[in-house]
Amino acid sequence: MIFGTYWAIALTATLGVFFLADGFVSLIGPKPMRVAFVRWGYPRWWHLVNAAVCLTIGVLLFIPPLRPIALILAALECLAIFATMIRNRQPAHLPPSVILLALVALAAWGLYAPA
Repeated sequence: MIFGTYWAIALTATLGVFFLADGFVSLIGPKPMRVAFVRWGYPRWWHLVNAAVCLTIGVLLFIPPLRPIALILAALECLAIFATMIRNRQPAHLPPSVILLALVALAAWGLYAPA
């Protein structure tokens, strides 16, 4: 490959920044987010759990030996979003998480697929 794995490392770093930003927003817990979590059947404090998961993923993506764990957690986070949106019959909210899962899978493939 012309670019080797540099593109996958850049994508992973971008995903790391995304998850860190999402984690900090979830930690702050804007009212619309908290209301949405309750509407979807989660406890009022669920935004804090989401923040912890996203911040953990974001940090782990920047630690090369722990990236596989971070990518697995990121995929599981996307699957949890799918389950929530499907269970609550809100398919219009699925495309962003589908794109996120595709980017996570692409990063994993770029970093760990056999040459």
